[in-house]
Amino acid sequence: MENPTFTQDMEAFVQAYARSVNTCDMALAKSLWKQDGAVSFIHPSGYEHSFSEVVQHFYRDTMEARFSKRELVPKHLRCAQYGDTAVLEFEWDFYATAREDGSAVHTQGRESQFLVREDTSWKIVHIHYSPLPEK
Repeated sequence: MENPTFTQDMEAFVQAYARSVNTCDMALAKSLWKQDGAVSFIHPSGYEHSFSEVVQHFYRDTMEARFSKRELVPKHLRCAQYGDTAVLEFEWDFYATAREDGSAVHTQGRESQFLVREDTSWKIVHIHYSPLPEK
């Protein structure tokens, strides 16, 4: 049976994650990611193994350094809870402006996130994303 409160919480969580990418807000990112233990992030440009690597290589070196404007738009969220863990799946559109030449960028992808409950909040411990295949 689907839990509407959990689904709403996860929709809000994914929107907060998108805001952290769009604004490169490290305090917001820190509130969403687990700070200790094994954290990982697999993406087309690399594989990060800690929150500090995620901050440096994804948020700063990729999002902040390469794009002057970012808009990550999650869609088609599916989520499942397994006690104190959760799995989220969604597709996204990413619209950006390249810092290098001001050109418009649009990519599409899919993402899965593995979360754990820590006290009363959910924290990301793993993300895997990939681009959608060309049509």
